[in-house]
Amino acid sequence: MNSERVQMTDPKTGIRITQITSYPTPSEPMAYDWPGITPDNRRVIFRAQRWSARDAPWDLFRCDVDGLDLFRLTKRAPECGRISACLSADGQRVFAAWSNELLIRAIDMETGRTEVVADLSMSAGDLGKVAIGLNCELPDHRILLGLRSPVRRTTESAVLDLRTGHLALLGDDTVPYGFDFLRNGPVVIRNQRRLTVATRRDGSRAIENTRPEPQKICRVTMQGQDEVFIATTEMFGHSTMLGCTGLVQGTGKPPHRCVWLADEGRDPWKLVQGPYFWHSGASFDGEWIIADTNWPDEGLQLVHVATGNRRTLCHAGATQGQPNFGHAHPSLSRDGRVCVFGSDRTGIQQVYVAHITEEFRDSVIEGELDSPRNKRVQSMQGQINGNR
Repeated sequence: MNSERVQMTDPKTGIRITQITSYPTPSEPMAYDWPGITPDNRRVIFRAQRWSARDAPWDLFRCDVDGLDLFRLTKRAPECGRISACLSADGQRVFAAWSNELLIRAIDMETGRTEVVADLSMSAGDLGKVAIGLNCELPDHRILLGLRSPVRRTTESAVLDLRTGHLALLGDDTVPYGFDFLRNGPVVIRNQRRLTVATRRDGSRAIENTRPEPQKICRVTMQGQDEVFIATTEMFGHSTMLGCTGLVQGTGKPPHRCVWLADEGRDPWKLVQGPYFWHSGASFDGEWIIADTNWPDEGLQLVHVATGNRRTLCHAGATQGQPNFGHAHPSLSRDGRVCVFGSDRTGIQQVYVAHITEEFRDSVIEGELDSPRNKRVQSMQGQINGNR
């Protein structure tokens, strides 16, 4: 049984952490907009680079959350390109696509056995050379995905029916965002940014968006019709669906130091305020949010959605500079009991698991704060409110 685990305890919060990768090449968690942890909280999937080089291939791995039974699921030829993957809803398979192919494969989580479940060369052929980006599995054996054209620098969202192979395009210039499981509709970003390198007056160069229309998050039908506005992306630093609830959650941009919630038909509202929340992911049940913080780094914050209470779960120790491999990008299991994050605290990004106890979850719900001083302030504030 393979294992690279390093076990530790956060010295400030007491939360148990398992570093599940230690090999001296980069490893990264899956995106925090869809669970990368199986529904039984047993296993986590992640990507790891085969060797340390900018063009080195990436493989898909699984590992038990306690750091044991590390297993490589894929080993494709480097010319296949970079892998995009998402865990199936039942956690039994991983759907994967490589950037230089128009095939979607299903990988068995137990054995790594791989089979082609969709060939998009015919249905997506008129789009020219495209790369597939997988987002999430939908009800009735469907997948939400994006078809990115490097030449046109655009992405088109689509819903693929795995039973029939039918590919329903959701509109030009859209980015797949998530799925509203309550209203049974895909959620996409419209008015994709058009980025270019611009020279400023002082001679410096920067990447700028040349598109005047704001990007907007919208719910559409399975055919890409009947658009319903939810929010603009400009209000968020980063955002995702709030699990299966149909709401959108995300971190605010300066000067806001908050986590926003947004829903169709009403103005967005602030769920919690405090540190500068940076990247936030939600549990699939929509009850919990995990967010890293920056400027300054105040650790990963676990937020209880129903109360708006938060506590510091642990400290990732990531450098948190501009490159993504220095970002924690935390995500939660479907029930909010397991947190996965990345950190380059060792000099190379590795994958970590934070084990969230029931006692800690209860303390967040009850409004317990981090330090004894804050607890005294909370107690004094309660006395003041009681005397009014």
